[in-house]
Amino acid sequence: MPPSRRWSSWYDKRLVIAEGESVLSRHDNWAIPELRKHKLVWSGWGPMQSLVGNHDLFDGTGVGVRSITGIDGNKLRLFFLSLLWRAAVTSRPEFDEISLPQNSVERLRCMLLADDPGMPNFYPIQLVQLSTLGVIHNLPPIASSKVIPASDDRGDQTVPFFRFYFDGLIAHIHIAEEDSDAPHLGPWVVGGEPSVSICTVTYEISFQRRNLEYFVDEALMKWPELMRKL
Repeated sequence: MPPSRRWSSWYDKRLVIAEGESVLSRHDNWAIPELRKHKLVWSGWGPMQSLVGNHDLFDGTGVGVRSITGIDGNKLRLFFLSLLWRAAVTSRPEFDEISLPQNSVERLRCMLLADDPGMPNFYPIQLVQLSTLGVIHNLPPIASSKVIPASDDRGDQTVPFFRFYFDGLIAHIHIAEEDSDAPHLGPWVVGGEPSVSICTVTYEISFQRRNLEYFVDEALMKWPELMRKL
């Protein structure tokens, strides 16, 4: 078999037989150059240190928005769904926070085999991009939640999601088999429109930086104890 490229060291090669491996490789091998071409991941930035000129910033906030055209939203959605399926079925402890009902696991498997992205309200996907270069590292996916501010006649909504991070790009995969709000979000949901709208945030103010610093601090605190055991 030809070599294939993986996003992180947590990829579980024991998940599938050769036929399944070819399916997953097809999704990966399409996504990696596309994400780089559209500068959605740091490895596609070249000498750039930030996304200046590639997105609109809200003055003084470090937060912005960009719109991506010319990328196949259905294939992009399939790639992220393939990550979700892999994380849900692997036995590796790094993915313990990712758990799905068995019917969803089977539905995802069939969608990936058929190259069927399904409706965007089935585990909707929203993207966040770090707009300045930060520390390159791996982070396993986690379960989290976010609050969507009140609109119209509804109050604030708490939305649970799985957070996947790699190379400066974050995917929020909402934990919902049928999300009634997704059809109204247009390009803010991957696969909902021909273009994809993405929230951007600088690395300096991001959760990613705070989370990495937390783990570094924890490791430094434990270092003397670990050294005594050697």
